[in-house]
Amino acid sequence: MLRTTTPTKPYIEKSILKPAAAVGLLTLAWFLATAPLTLVALLVFGIGATLVVVRFPWLAWVGLAAVLPFSSAVEIGPLSATDLLLAAVLAIWFADGVRRRSLQLNPGMLPGLVTIYLAALLTSSLGAVDLAEAAAEVIKWTEVLVVVWVAGQSLTGEQKRWVALGLLAGGALQGLLGLYQFVFRVGPDAFVLFERFMRAAGTFGQPNPYAGYLGLTLPVAVSLTIWAWQRTTTLSPLEQGRLYALRWLIVSAGATALIGVGLLASWSRGGWLGALASVGFVIAFRSRRALIAALIGGVVLLTAVALGGVNPALIPAPIAQRVADVPAYFGIGLADVINQPITDENFSVIERLAHWIAALRMWESAPWLGIGPGNYNAVYPEVRLPRWESPLGHAHNIYLNVLAESGLLGLTAYLLFWTLAIGRLWRQIRCLPAESWEAALHIGVLGVIAHLTVHNFFDNLYVQGIFLHLALWLSLCDSPTKTCTQRNTFHPSSGAKD
Repeated sequence: MLRTTTPTKPYIEKSILKPAAAVGLLTLAWFLATAPLTLVALLVFGIGATLVVVRFPWLAWVGLAAVLPFSSAVEIGPLSATDLLLAAVLAIWFADGVRRRSLQLNPGMLPGLVTIYLAALLTSSLGAVDLAEAAAEVIKWTEVLVVVWVAGQSLTGEQKRWVALGLLAGGALQGLLGLYQFVFRVGPDAFVLFERFMRAAGTFGQPNPYAGYLGLTLPVAVSLTIWAWQRTTTLSPLEQGRLYALRWLIVSAGATALIGVGLLASWSRGGWLGALASVGFVIAFRSRRALIAALIGGVVLLTAVALGGVNPALIPAPIAQRVADVPAYFGIGLADVINQPITDENFSVIERLAHWIAALRMWESAPWLGIGPGNYNAVYPEVRLPRWESPLGHAHNIYLNVLAESGLLGLTAYLLFWTLAIGRLWRQIRCLPAESWEAALHIGVLGVIAHLTVHNFFDNLYVQGIFLHLALWLSLCDSPTKTCTQRNTFHPSSGAKD
């Protein structure tokens, strides 16, 4: 006779699990009660964000876009928090692609252009004195390649709109932080203005890169604001798309205001000049009447500054004084840089010119391949001018900096990259409907390149995550190559509806 016995294993497991769960809940309760509130909030946010990203992996790009200026200021050994976040985002993309069996990257024009410049940097690295700095520069542009390639091909049109929203949110938060620093005098004593305010630097530590970051966000915000305003005013309240445009109007106009105020508070002349060029470019594209008004205002402003007799009714005196010495960059020779007495008024001009001359001397020593990417500091003591012992990390002019570090090969590849990128954006705009969100984005990104071109004449903006910020803007405009069968009539001379 067979005997049957009741299995006891499930009961044993339950008897173990119940006490374990109770201990776990008690431990969690103790941690929540005793841990600092900030740590608890970060933990809860991190767990929530992880669950959301697991469900919607593409949102990782949105988070990266929003926190870029903040995470880039956090260093973890030789890396920044941005490097680790980018690695995490790529890991999420890879895992999701494997799960969906959709892991595929096709050759593209923009990734190809970045690859050409990256190859020039690798070639120039062969003669580098400091290989570690050369490797860091190569890794930086490798990250640009990865972002342009992966984000550009893996994100859908709607997802790219959310990434653009993340980039605008990051710029607005930095603008708000800069306004706080300006009003409440938060920063080093060297940044004090008029004994009442403080030059804004955000999380960048210096006003110039901070202004550069904001300036590389402002033209997109302006372009989307103009687009949203035109859509809300031309569509009737019951027409489809008006409510959507109204939402974008509120978001982009708010971002424009905060970013513009932060840029002004930076007190950066390079940032102001870049913003003038980029916003003027966007306005020129979007409205003929606004273009005429901008041209008249620009002529009046430049004439007033050139003559040195700026009417306070046209431009506030402190701002006029701030930009009054810009023409000096083009009128000081080598003898002046060496012999001219240094004053508080001419220090920044003479300092930059001294580093421009040092960069030219570096290029003369290695005209074809340069001294090696990232090696400006290493070679500077050999070529510096008297009285200017300290290197600034770069030549304060990206074109001279690239020429010095990568020679004619690197500068040619760099200019080719941006020239062909502009041409591609232009062709895409001609194929997009004039009233579309995508057209407004492309025009804004062209404005971003305009700011980069102007501001980089006085600085090097490829620092502290800004290069990834640019890569994300480019990736949002990248799409599979399609034949343009019917070009629209949207071009600078006609513009959109006024």
